[in-house]
Amino acid sequence: MKKQLLLGSALLAAISVFPQSAKQKPVSVGNIASQIAAKFAMEPANAVTTLKPLTGAVLNATESERSASMPPSTITWNLLTGSMNIYGMLLSETQPLQYNNELNAVSYIHRKSATYQSTPAIPATAQSGVIVGMVSTNWGSTWDSTCIWSNGTDWGRYPHGGIYNPTGNTTLANAYIVGTGPTVAGSTFSGNFYASKKLNAFNTTADAAPNAQQMFPFAQTGPVTNHGWSRCSFSSTDDGVVRSAALLQADNTTLAALRGYAIAKGVFNAGTFTWSTDTIIPPAAIEPTSGDKVLGFAPQMAWNEAGTIGYFATLGSLAGATSQNIGQHPIIYKTTNSGTSWSLLPGIDFNSVAMKPIIDHLATLNADTTKASPFFSDWDMTVDANGKLHLGAVMFSHSSIHLDSLNFLQQFSNGGELYRWGHTPGNRPYLYDFIGDGTGPWSFVTVDSISSEQAGASSGDPGFNENPWDPTGTSGSKTNNVDHRIQLGRTPDGQYITFAWVESDTNFTNGGRKYNSIPNIKTRCMAIGSGTNMYQVSPTEINVTKVASGTGTPNTNVANRATMHYMSPVTGSAAVSGNTVDINTPLVITNSNPFAQLTNNTTWYQSGKLSYAFSSITTTVNGVAENSNSASNSVIYPNPASNNAVLSIDLKDNSTVDVVVLNTIGQVVKTSRTLGQAGANGINIDLTGLSTGIYMVNVKVGNATSTKKLVVQ
Repeated sequence: MKKQLLLGSALLAAISVFPQSAKQKPVSVGNIASQIAAKFAMEPANAVTTLKPLTGAVLNATESERSASMPPSTITWNLLTGSMNIYGMLLSETQPLQYNNELNAVSYIHRKSATYQSTPAIPATAQSGVIVGMVSTNWGSTWDSTCIWSNGTDWGRYPHGGIYNPTGNTTLANAYIVGTGPTVAGSTFSGNFYASKKLNAFNTTADAAPNAQQMFPFAQTGPVTNHGWSRCSFSSTDDGVVRSAALLQADNTTLAALRGYAIAKGVFNAGTFTWSTDTIIPPAAIEPTSGDKVLGFAPQMAWNEAGTIGYFATLGSLAGATSQNIGQHPIIYKTTNSGTSWSLLPGIDFNSVAMKPIIDHLATLNADTTKASPFFSDWDMTVDANGKLHLGAVMFSHSSIHLDSLNFLQQFSNGGELYRWGHTPGNRPYLYDFIGDGTGPWSFVTVDSISSEQAGASSGDPGFNENPWDPTGTSGSKTNNVDHRIQLGRTPDGQYITFAWVESDTNFTNGGRKYNSIPNIKTRCMAIGSGTNMYQVSPTEINVTKVASGTGTPNTNVANRATMHYMSPVTGSAAVSGNTVDINTPLVITNSNPFAQLTNNTTWYQSGKLSYAFSSITTTVNGVAENSNSASNSVIYPNPASNNAVLSIDLKDNSTVDVVVLNTIGQVVKTSRTLGQAGANGINIDLTGLSTGIYMVNVKVGNATSTKKLVVQ
């Protein structure tokens, strides 16, 4: 986060309450279509011939040096592997990194490195499509690798996957690694691969047993519906089912008009997996000009540990949506019977009063300046201990809600550069967590503010010159948007959710520009809690790649170079000590030095314990949830603030809340007393007349008190 926000880092940054009239005005409109398309690019044909082996002293370290034991409660990044090029990691919705808590095993699925030789030999051009699975049972101290897909005709692309563990099994050798992804034949996408291999053999030969390597070409008939691009949201749940999300199109060889989506479902049977597909066809609005459905090309799924409750979501605009609900918004389905049936849930209602704080934070539409509509740009989701969906997202502002113009966004000018946020106080990206299960209106929590935005991928895009990756091909595309790549991971019991994203400290970017040119991974943690102490976000923000002193081992290979990262959708279990929570968190970063899209890229791995402090943590005593005093269970937003701030506080019962604002020499400058109600409260703090500076806010509920910093600007 920017330095001027650090004084408030112990408080959650939250949405602006600046009135519309005081907001920075957009200056132009930009089309995001090229940045969306970049994530679905076919790699150039010459990618194979320009591969380079790993080089450099660090990359040539011995196996023992690369596999050094990880010290407890610290962050350590070690070299994991190489991959043929960067194209397999373009999509943040792919899930190649997975943690299986039953076996305490981490797995990573990727396209082989330049030096990895699969057997038996296949043509050199096909080697780029060999898929390798890597497994560690000691949090990354050592790894074993095994080939799971090798095909001389249909080459693997965009792979992801994880471990299938038979019910009751505790031995890795009895489990299977499973991978899926699209395939190409020469220069054309040809179908999808579904591969599996028992983890009793780690070698360079893919399993030749029947159905261990299954290829489903386009125009497939039978139990598997014709589908493409099976590369989103891989999951393996305790009910013995593995799943991957894919697309239904008239022409699956490219990105064409979407009809809907397929959920490829694998069930283990007599030594191999039997695959079938369920289909989801959203009732989306239709673009008047093209006649296509307004749907996104990167669907996502999230499941509870048992595999009984699941959510499927995509971006798009539902038919019949009105006003601020027209736009690239989540369309969400839910199952409570392991996917036997799915129900379309009511969407997030941006016309409602509850969502007004988000709407007020966005730029208004060109045609109607009384309205605004969010464009969900980066997002991910997970399921908590109560079966509720958490959808973490960063958004932009639609410039129009005409169905033919939903790729056009508002742009702001700052320092001669164009941005999709103004990057002034109250006008910067925020990470929100939308929470719901379809039984009532959606709510949201603000997780953090973000100081930078994505650097462009195509020439002419804002930030293209600040994108650290090299241009390739005749178009000079950089392919990688260097976007926020939002990732959510839950503990196995669903009690804690980790949010990960990348941003750049714009105090150190080239010319102070607000593009994500020197990305680092940031994380925060949410405790689900219970009763009136729910959805508490830790004030601890961790920079996982630019390691702070005393929190781990710095590594220049990932500091300011955290591109193409993934976090496991299931993290380690939480170790709770007092109000501190430690979570082993598997993360990978893929990059190269220098940044080169078509050369052998390098993946770095860490699963050290990330430690978070909470003001209070709900515990259970005699079956009753209890927490610490209500004064501690509060937060002030926005911070920094201007004329007003809000004290968000959860109360166990109806209580008087006293708020006293003091300046730096201890003088009382504002006071208020409010009768709060049991549950969530939002209490206004009047800051009018206060000069710019740092203040202390004393909150008192009964005999309990809590003091917080507040920055007034």
